[in-house]
Amino acid sequence: MMFVEKDTPLEARAAALPAAKAPAPVEAPVPPTPALSSGFCQANTLSRRAFVRLAAGLGLAAAGGSGIIAALGGCAAGTAGRTLTDMGGREVHLPETVSRVLCTNPIGTVDVYLLDPSLLVGWNFKPQAADAAFLDPATLELPSLGVWMGAGSVPNAEEVLSARPDALLCFWSTDAAGVAMADSIQEEMRLPVVLCDCNLERVVETYRFLGELLGAGTGAAGTDGQPGAPAPAASGATSAAPAAAASAAVAGTATPAALTQRLETLTAFFAEKLELIRSTVARIPQEELRTVFLAEGKGGLQTDPVGSLHVQDALDLLHTLNVVDLPGSEGQGMGMPSVSIEQIITWNPSAVLVSEYSMSDTAKSDLYNEIRADRNWNTVSAVAAGEVYQIPQSPFSWFGRPPSALRLLGCLWLLCCLYPQRAEAAGIKLESEVREFFSLCFSRELTEAEIAALLKQ
Repeated sequence: MMFVEKDTPLEARAAALPAAKAPAPVEAPVPPTPALSSGFCQANTLSRRAFVRLAAGLGLAAAGGSGIIAALGGCAAGTAGRTLTDMGGREVHLPETVSRVLCTNPIGTVDVYLLDPSLLVGWNFKPQAADAAFLDPATLELPSLGVWMGAGSVPNAEEVLSARPDALLCFWSTDAAGVAMADSIQEEMRLPVVLCDCNLERVVETYRFLGELLGAGTGAAGTDGQPGAPAPAASGATSAAPAAAASAAVAGTATPAALTQRLETLTAFFAEKLELIRSTVARIPQEELRTVFLAEGKGGLQTDPVGSLHVQDALDLLHTLNVVDLPGSEGQGMGMPSVSIEQIITWNPSAVLVSEYSMSDTAKSDLYNEIRADRNWNTVSAVAAGEVYQIPQSPFSWFGRPPSALRLLGCLWLLCCLYPQRAEAAGIKLESEVREFFSLCFSRELTEAEIAALLKQ
């Protein structure tokens, strides 16, 4: 493994990393069928009724068919695109330039946000007020378009199309289940769906793949001379659908040079943090390794079991055991199975991690204090001993829901909670790590008070 000095500037760390693989040669794609948007270059057409409704919603009736095509992204009939093999091995036909994306779930939304918020055309859930304080104000005007799995509103096809994404990104596992999910969404939406790996240990590879998807920061110039700028509405258009109007002000404004530099800086930073976590964990003796229970949902009696996509890879990275290993469908790592206090007492975790909700349209609860004060919970040895830790949630969860790249910070946080002496010996100073992550990932220079508040959520 490669070690990079911590005090080395990020640009120098980027230069020390192996160069990303050049995109594989792509055969010339078959010209697409006539379509509405750049995303539809791959797909069929809307039904006549849906087409008329969408045209009316965009206020383009007077513009005619050409106006509708221009407002939805300008991929005219016969325009050649490109074919990309995604991280699940699927061949996906895309527009030549991808600069406007919608993610099918919050995992990808967070990961793309960390790269460049201007790439997003919408959220899955609206950020809450407390979280919004850490986010780019321009993105707060983006529409909430729903999610294709789990809890939350089901996406409305016409609202999604009016936001004019060049592609949908599905961050999930890249096994058969992930491939099936991406295929299903693509068939439903008739938009190109690109499968990306959300495994934390492949985070550097995933971001380099995003660079390939986005042309490593290269792309055709927009109409204002800036690469990737949104196409203007047709001259006959008098108004736009809410999703299109909000997303057009933000999405697709990253320049090639800025995006390339950002990718190199992020991958260097994430590779460094992965190595720091791995090297610290490698020095923890087997007999010191901890076990955890993840408390979430109503009363804290729902959880993510062994195999959960939300936490398994992060816990594996930390060599930390999840005590909830359930049989049957509940043990498949999906959903939030319910358990009892009696089961938790039997499992006897050495620590309880409390997960509130982030990226949800509902308010967060105060589950942490509820558990600490509950008489039944205090019959669990870890709770009685004060080994209860609230996972920081702002602006997105640091550990699990959603399982984004921000879990690298979450892993450093958990090392400091569960193995404070080992973390100190490795030179991990949590406040400094938080400050560095927020500066790079959110362009936010935190005050001491803000850091303290984040760590006491």
